[in-house]
Amino acid sequence: MKNYNFLMIGLLFTSTVSFAQQSRMISNEVPMKPISVSAEELKIGNVPLNAVKAPGDTLWYEDFGNGLSTNGWVSNHPGSLGFDWIYTTSAPGGQYSTNVTAMNSVTATNGFISLPSDLYNTPSPGAGFLPMGTTITSGPITINPVGNVLLRWRQTMRYCCIASEQLELQVSNDGINFVSYDAKFGRQPNVIAAENAEINISAVAAGQGTIYLRFFQSSSHYYWMIDDIAIVEGVGNQLKVEDAFSTFGTGQYEGYYTITPLVLTQPLSFEMAIQNDGGFDATNVAFSTIINQAGVGDVYTDTSAVTPVIASPLNIDTLQTSMPFANTSGLGDYVATLRAFSDSASIDPTKTVYSFPWSVSDTVFAKDLNVSGGNSGPGSFQFGDVDGSKIGTKYTLKNTQTVTSLSFFISTDPANTGAEMKAQVWGFDTSQATVDLAITTPGLKAQNPIPYVIQASDLGTWVTIPMIPAVSLPAGQYVVVAEQSAGNLNGFQMFFGRSLTAERFQPYSLNFSSFVYVNDATPTWGNAFVQPMMRMNFGLLAPPIGVEEAAKSIEGFTVAPNPNNGQFNVVVTAEKANFNLNVRNMVGQVVYNEAITVNNTLTKNIDLSNLNKGIYFVSIENGVNRKVQKVIIK
Repeated sequence: MKNYNFLMIGLLFTSTVSFAQQSRMISNEVPMKPISVSAEELKIGNVPLNAVKAPGDTLWYEDFGNGLSTNGWVSNHPGSLGFDWIYTTSAPGGQYSTNVTAMNSVTATNGFISLPSDLYNTPSPGAGFLPMGTTITSGPITINPVGNVLLRWRQTMRYCCIASEQLELQVSNDGINFVSYDAKFGRQPNVIAAENAEINISAVAAGQGTIYLRFFQSSSHYYWMIDDIAIVEGVGNQLKVEDAFSTFGTGQYEGYYTITPLVLTQPLSFEMAIQNDGGFDATNVAFSTIINQAGVGDVYTDTSAVTPVIASPLNIDTLQTSMPFANTSGLGDYVATLRAFSDSASIDPTKTVYSFPWSVSDTVFAKDLNVSGGNSGPGSFQFGDVDGSKIGTKYTLKNTQTVTSLSFFISTDPANTGAEMKAQVWGFDTSQATVDLAITTPGLKAQNPIPYVIQASDLGTWVTIPMIPAVSLPAGQYVVVAEQSAGNLNGFQMFFGRSLTAERFQPYSLNFSSFVYVNDATPTWGNAFVQPMMRMNFGLLAPPIGVEEAAKSIEGFTVAPNPNNGQFNVVVTAEKANFNLNVRNMVGQVVYNEAITVNNTLTKNIDLSNLNKGIYFVSIENGVNRKVQKVIIK
């Protein structure tokens, strides 16, 4: 199996087995604060991630109808604080979980087990929140030995405050040596889950007549409720997509890009890590890739090389398509569908397919799905709610690009109104040993030196701030940063939208997408386990423009005639301001560029008759405002 050493544009499914993984760099992991739940977070967080069903006999079942006695469940907490798992029918309670209800399971009315860790930390202890470190362990469970064993259960959970906290299923076949599996399925802190969970435990339980189960939580907040546990015989033939991603740019393994500029999308090679999730060996395994462009149809198909055997159970191989995708279709919305297959059809075909959407733009580079599920800002982290704290997210440029502006989605939190922020771009040096050095060593690369004060009208909207001057950045890694420069002493805090749906797919265990700078007594950069809604915008290097000038809008923009023979007029209507007028071809290359000044109305005669026939994109922009028209040269 190959090392996962790639920058991906697609979704990463998180392995169900909890192995020790390390970031490439050493970094302090900045804890998030416990926060109360918003309706939007509940809506997004309750999407089941692991609601999977497959045929097979039930070997054992526990519904807690007789409390903890039927299978000899015992809770154990190292110490005398009494932070035990309990049998209950009630909601967990606690100061940060007042709106949380009792779990919704098939047999919830006859009880379930619960670790109400938020309640155990209410009121807040004077010396700080106390971690649980609590287990609940079954007695010996007798089952019919089979070759493929699944464990399923219903759970409702939320945890705090750092992603390295352990919420684990632990399995043993001797009652002494336990193997741990990640029961949060890679989920990040503060995300709510109500789901049907499933883990293949064949590595421990295959061929065994007796097993033991244990659930363990280390974190101090919030709650974990479990019911309807079943041990099920797994299927014979079953492939599962373990990871699906694209090699992109420099080869760094970074994260899910949701919008990519055309000049950064070429070429793409797709990879899939395929796991044998069945009881039989899988033979002649491969995967296919189809890319569909909205309004056009399929624009790419390819099939990987074939691997002769992936042995059972749970072995993984990584395959790659042989022909890179060269995007000749230009801007638009795309969906890539990757499908694994072998000689024998999988019982559950949904596990073999993964589709991910992304958009190709002319200038926008993004990691969010344009849906905010809560707050992300320095104040979301312990000791981060002070002026001078920063939050940022990382982007990789595989070729030189000019950063003209940064866009931030301002959250609806009223604490934003009056907060002062600065927009910046920092370098990221992958040769450094720590995240702090990786950001501070290359230093500040671009910024707007004029602080922006967030207005009430900005709440729930995108705000775009120009770089003054625009900066041409060579290929490499960079961090889009927002610094809260003032306002904390007046009760203001800078919060951006949190893209919960996108952050689940970021590879936090291998590398990190986002960072926070906590400006406390020992200020330093650390990993941030959130995906703030922050974007880079590209363009051509333009003369410096002021904030007042940048704010002036483009009232009219036409290209005529269209189609044409390469000679056409561009008419721009705007208040007096400086703009860049440029033309790009289908692969994003600039074929014409001119700095212009518009005073009410400007007409420019463009002659591109020396160029090849085809589709081109004419844009007018000044770092904040831009409009694009498609032109066809016949």
